Amino acid sequence: MEVFDAIETCRAIRYFKKDAVAPELIEKIIFAATRSPSPGNTQGWDFVVVTDAAKRAELGTAIAELMQPIVDHVEAQFGGPERLDDVTARMLRGALNLALGLAEVPVHIVVCGPNVYPQPNTTPEATIMATTYPAAQNILLAARALGLGSCLTTYQNTCGEAIHRILGIPDEVRVVSYIPIGYPDTNHNSFGPLARQPIENFIHANGWQGQLRGAALPE
Repeated sequence: MEVFDAIETCRAIRYFKKDAVAPELIEKIIFAATRSPSPGNTQGWDFVVVTDAAKRAELGTAIAELMQPIVDHVEAQFGGPERLDDVTARMLRGALNLALGLAEVPVHIVVCGPNVYPQPNTTPEATIMATTYPAAQNILLAARALGLGSCLTTYQNTCGEAIHRILGIPDEVRVVSYIPIGYPDTNHNSFGPLARQPIENFIHANGWQGQLRGAALPE
């Protein structure tokens, strides 16, 4: 698949089939992750790949218990599910479905890393993020190119202690993203063009005040 096609159609997939993913496809995804940049080429990333059914079940149970109250709280903030706009309601339904059905998703990739590139006046978090988030983005795009769905979740923000404990991740290693991967359940969601604003709405030409807002890019 051409890279721009993958970028344009790489939707967050929150409904998955139970079909297994071949090990060689997982290896290709991790290969892509390790081709991403890192500060000083330190390559301070680690990937915990979870395919074992019992381990997925343990993670799924822990994450579902912790995520359900959060989804309920978000719905309540908006005045109840019936008052949510279509996009928010669909996102929350998908998020809850993913959390409650996480054990059935065939592959979980936990992207993490230690602080291996300390710099003066730079927080450890900044260098860890600069290493691991490009790797996570490569995982999403590689999965899409292989016909696999994925979703960048932030389970670690709420369930970090449980994830560390269940997977035996050392305390000094920071978990930065939790990515479920599998074949999309096309009865509920699939790949397709992304709903994004025009790039002109975000470009500042030669300075902050130089927003294009529909004008041509500067030569």
